[in-house]
Amino acid sequence: MSLLIEDSPRNLLAWIQQAIRAGTCAGAVINPFASPWISKQHRRSAGEMAERLHSLGAETWFDATTHALQMPGVGDFRYYNEYSLWSGNAGDLSTPALMSDHIKRVYAVQDEISATHLAPTTLLHYAESETSLTALEFAEEALTIDPGTWLSIAGTASFWASGAALDAHIAALAQLMPQGWFITTARPLSVLPAEAQKDEIEGICRSVRALSEYAPIHVAYGDLAGLPAVAAGATSIGTGWDQRQRICGFGSFAGRDPDADGGGWYKRPILRALLGHLKVGEAAFLNNRDPARVRRLGSLPPSGPREAFFHYIAVLNAVVDSIASQPDYWHRYALLVELYEAAIIEWPVVQRITSARLGADEWCTQLLDGLRAYGSGEGW
Repeated sequence: MSLLIEDSPRNLLAWIQQAIRAGTCAGAVINPFASPWISKQHRRSAGEMAERLHSLGAETWFDATTHALQMPGVGDFRYYNEYSLWSGNAGDLSTPALMSDHIKRVYAVQDEISATHLAPTTLLHYAESETSLTALEFAEEALTIDPGTWLSIAGTASFWASGAALDAHIAALAQLMPQGWFITTARPLSVLPAEAQKDEIEGICRSVRALSEYAPIHVAYGDLAGLPAVAAGATSIGTGWDQRQRICGFGSFAGRDPDADGGGWYKRPILRALLGHLKVGEAAFLNNRDPARVRRLGSLPPSGPREAFFHYIAVLNAVVDSIASQPDYWHRYALLVELYEAAIIEWPVVQRITSARLGADEWCTQLLDGLRAYGSGEGW
């Protein structure tokens, strides 16, 4: 099992439990922006959620998501302020004492819900800056307090595309030798497919390859865009039924309109061989016009958000497991290249039949280009 369900304001614990029982996910990541500390009439608390996960023997994580505090427009504090994560102003890491205090408070929350220690971090836009030095000091202090912690690395696309500066930053972090890693790509837009670019994907793959030699790696909110990282050695990726679980977008943490309806369900189905989604109507039209093609590409779920999620997570888990089960890094890489190349061949016909606007260019090409650039650096 190679998937973790990321937290969401639309948190359906029953769906998570069912996926765990079905063997399509290993557990879940709780965060203070999405789950309350104090239970509500409409919502279980973080502690109650963790208790249910523990009862199933599932992985239970609490990501303080401190890096979201540096995102433009952050403002959804309806649950966050229930947690005692700061002695002063939220996000103030201006002194070593404030860093240490925040880390200890995060660990205290994790201890209370029996979650593995995962250190907080800051959001990076470039790998060689004062902020990157702060992130390194933050990580060092987290390990001083608990040498058994996992560390977080969170950056925008420009951070992961920082080239030699990225390599130097990752090398400095790798020397700290934590128990594991959570890596996150934060994006301005909270829409799918993720607008990943070649240089960013290459940088992520290069970083994961280096870090995975010594410890497991979770690609938070990785979803389909996280597949190249799995090929480079990551052990799990984050996903869910909601776009906010499949991409770490700035808008997911922005202030909320109290009169908003929360948006509609993300019901777009996946066809395994395409490594991408179709709109519901496009999928239905394709199935009516060419059902044999649909069966060959991987089949479609019954109508409905729940059905779409369980089909999706089963498909994604199968793809991730097929990559992760390869005997070495080269075979992981070669398999994913093959899957992308096959998808790129299939997409034009599907687009011609369905008139779908999104196709191989949006779902596969940049990911494949970045993966190939990483492979070239490995000498493949």
